[in-house]
Amino acid sequence: MYNVILWKDNGDENFHVFKHKPTFDDLYKLIGCSLIEITKGYNPEVSQKSFEMYIDEEGKYNNLSYPNKRATIAWYEWQKRTNRQSLPGDKIVGHAAIIKKVKDEHKDSIKDL
Repeated sequence: MYNVILWKDNGDENFHVFKHKPTFDDLYKLIGCSLIEITKGYNPEVSQKSFEMYIDEEGKYNNLSYPNKRATIAWYEWQKRTNRQSLPGDKIVGHAAIIKKVKDEHKDSIKDL
């Protein structure tokens, strides 16, 4: 099982559950784009490790008007943790998707019986 956390550019957060690892086709529909860019982020509410964020590669080109504040903050936090730097004032626009594999704890507890 996989959860996809969708950070929307308007500040909303949606969760989507997949029985299979989401494909790019699945993500295209959620993000609302035709070209995906994979970048990194860090937010301890999501993971204690850096994680991949799937965003619209052409978001700025398509004149998406809303910066995605949550994704931009996570992206800047990842940059700080890894000594990277973007152009000053750069931001992520559009929706951002984060894939998290769900560990099946019930399955593990059955093995222990």
